[in-house]
Amino acid sequence: MNALSNRPPTRACRTGRPASESSGSALSSGPRSRRAPRGEAGLTTLEWLLIVAAVAGLAALAVVLVQNVVDDTAEQLGGASARETAANVAADTVIREARTASPDDARYNTWQRWELYFTARCERLEILYSDTNLDVEAIFKRPTGKGDNDPTTTDELNRADKQSASSGKPQAVCTRSS
Repeated sequence: MNALSNRPPTRACRTGRPASESSGSALSSGPRSRRAPRGEAGLTTLEWLLIVAAVAGLAALAVVLVQNVVDDTAEQLGGASARETAANVAADTVIREARTASPDDARYNTWQRWELYFTARCERLEILYSDTNLDVEAIFKRPTGKGDNDPTTTDELNRADKQSASSGKPQAVCTRSS
């Protein structure tokens, strides 16, 4: 018997372990006491930690997505400005080539061929730079008094400008229209 009480020793005392580690409690009458199921009292610390981690992950994902959208928008706006500048340079190049065309080239050795060739080149810019909403005004006219099959001359081609065609001077216009 136990010296402190008149009761017989518990199983925990017989094995040398404290009552908290034994399969039964010294005060319980059953083999093992069970915890009462958790009601709606609240979440455990681990559950709260998992919820906070999930919310933080979603917030980080949202920040990354918004940043990508902003970067893409800025890139598109910067690209559009560069494309508009490129379209203007291309239009100026068409005019320069029309003024310096060689009368020996079969593509534009007559006034009709010169008009058709450079009008088509200018109008193609509208297709090439369609992403910039480019509208092209293409006007290539021979000097007054020249027929379709009259040959082009270097002197007359060099005098081509944006003004209306006149005697000895063709008109060459390839510009953006707004």
